Formats: sequence, structure tokens, C-alpha cells
Amino acid sequence: MLIGEYMQTVDAKFRVNVPVGFRADLGQTFVVAKGINCISLYPKAEWEQFLSSIRDRKKLRFFSAGSRECELDTQGRIVIPPGFREYLGLGKEIAVIGAYKHAEIWNRDQWINYFDDEDFSADNIEKIMEEQELI
Repeated sequence: MLIGEYMQTVDAKFRVNVPVGFRADLGQTFVVAKGINCISLYPKAEWEQFLSSIRDRKKLRFFSAGSRECELDTQGRIVIPPGFREYLGLGKEIAVIGAYKHAEIWNRDQWINYFDDEDFSADNIEKIMEEQELI
């Protein structure tokens, strides 16, 4: 299970340190893909399942063409390819987050602003948890 939030700075070669807790779930070789507002990291089996669930050929081509296999280097890092950096407008400051069955890399400011609305205020979170009978 991929969970957690890690604020990082990429180096001049756009290498990203994959959090230690994510490495076992992702495996040594995994898929890097263009996502929605982010770059997604999928274990290969999860990526195949995701692609096989897509019925629209145009969407399948977008996700398939917008992905590639990636391998961790000896220090647990990956290099974000230039096309992916441009797609996301990725700068030096990023957030690497767990999203249950995959991980995501976000521009840090976009990640911070993603939840900056009333839907995720403490009061609303409490209401959601009560409605779901979690508290």
C-alpha cells in the first residue's frame, strides 16, 4: 500500500528519490505515466490492469503513449524524463505522495493548493468521517 507525503527537491538532473516505503510496492522496475495534474508511478501489474480497464481508444493511446518503464538507480532514484517535466511544469520543489495503489509526483505548490478549499476544512473532514461512520 502506497501512503504518505514527502516533500523533496530534485537535483539538476531531475532525479527524484523514491521514498523507501514505496520501493517494495513499486518494485525495481515500474511504470512512470502522465496523470491528472501529476506524474504517476505504478507497479507494472497495476498499470496493466489500469490500461485494460480503458475502453476508449483515444484515452488508451494517451495513457499508453504517455508512459514508460522506469528502473530505480542504486540510490533509489529515478530521472523524470523531459517530456514529463514539461507536461507537469515540474520545478525543483516537488511532493511525492502515496495514492493507495500508485504514487504521484506533483509540483509542490500545486499539491499544497490542491486541498486549499472549503471541502477539506477540518469541519468538513469531520462531517465526511461522521457520514462514513468512521468516527
